[in-house]
Amino acid sequence: MKKLIFIILILVSAGVTFAQEVISAAGETKSNSGYEVSWTVGEPAIQTLSSESNTLTQGFHQTELIITALDEITDLKNLISVFPNPTHRFAVVKYKNIPKQNTYRLFNLSGKLLESKEINSTETQVDLARFAEGTYLLKIVQDNGNPLQTFKIIKR
Repeated sequence: MKKLIFIILILVSAGVTFAQEVISAAGETKSNSGYEVSWTVGEPAIQTLSSESNTLTQGFHQTELIITALDEITDLKNLISVFPNPTHRFAVVKYKNIPKQNTYRLFNLSGKLLESKEINSTETQVDLARFAEGTYLLKIVQDNGNPLQTFKIIKR
């Protein structure tokens, strides 16, 4: 009986002693211009538990994620639509009424501005041919810089 208790005690203490150690093939953290990428190859367990007010994430490499929400102006007189989505080459920005000095701004998901052009008619084509397949954000803004609407565009 004493041997069984001794063996259990050794196993439990060994598990507690090495609980914070990562055994992985590789891993690294890189940062540049306010962005950070961290990874570990071979993480044995990752889990996220959430309640109404708290989030607990288990894992060895965890980065900080900040999401900023911006309020957009909704102008019901000037309904805007973007189609087709997904698209292969062109996306069309269509207004119900003639727009008042608006601009579209095309961003990649990293937030880099790829293109910015003025909108002068009820239908404007956004040419995505020179960009790689992926997801882009098309933001429609007024001439004073206030956002009107943002669309997620998928290029295939």
